[in-house]
Amino acid sequence: MIGIDSRASLLPVGMPSFSQAEVKREPMLFNCSAAAARRLGGPITHAFLDLLPPGFGDPVVIDTRVHMLMPGWYPCIPGWHHDDVPRTRSDGQPNYGPGQDRSEHIVALVGADCARTKFALGAASFPEVPIGSVVYDVWHREVVSKLRSGALKSWRLPMGRLALFNDRTWHRGVAATGNGWRWFGRASRYTDPDGNRIDRRNPRTNEVRTQVQVYMSRANAGW
Repeated sequence: MIGIDSRASLLPVGMPSFSQAEVKREPMLFNCSAAAARRLGGPITHAFLDLLPPGFGDPVVIDTRVHMLMPGWYPCIPGWHHDDVPRTRSDGQPNYGPGQDRSEHIVALVGADCARTKFALGAASFPEVPIGSVVYDVWHREVVSKLRSGALKSWRLPMGRLALFNDRTWHRGVAATGNGWRWFGRASRYTDPDGNRIDRRNPRTNEVRTQVQVYMSRANAGW
């Protein structure tokens, strides 16, 4: 069994208000340094960067997305998962063993309050997943079961608040309950197996993204 302590905490700061038109116009960034995000981002990204704690500074990686959502559309993966667990197993699945890099993340949501990321918090044990099986396929069902039993507690990210979590914090996308534009921002920092601050292993690409996908649970969940 693998013990996982899933934690998240709100920071004592919140994002300013932005109109739906401002959210719609905000550039989307992928795998950016803080300097590139400052150069390429719009007012929402700048506000997010300004609110990051000083101790969370470079090297960080900034990723942002802007979704136009309609009821039933998911802005991100709807299964329970973790962010940035190294995929160093021989089958390309996340590696929870010793000797792996670790990560922490600060996230925020701005815009339409229709799809707030859901977290599952608490300490619990999960079965080891054999090589060749999909880790989150197995563990998604485990998280659902532990939420039903009360072993894990559900929590939703408040709109406009910054929250800190790490690579052992369970979370998932939820289906939108209404229409609207939603901005998501994430700042990530990394440590090596000895606890030393490092940059993420893959180099920064400092991209502006012009497309973003949504996920649907029904084939006819269209316009």
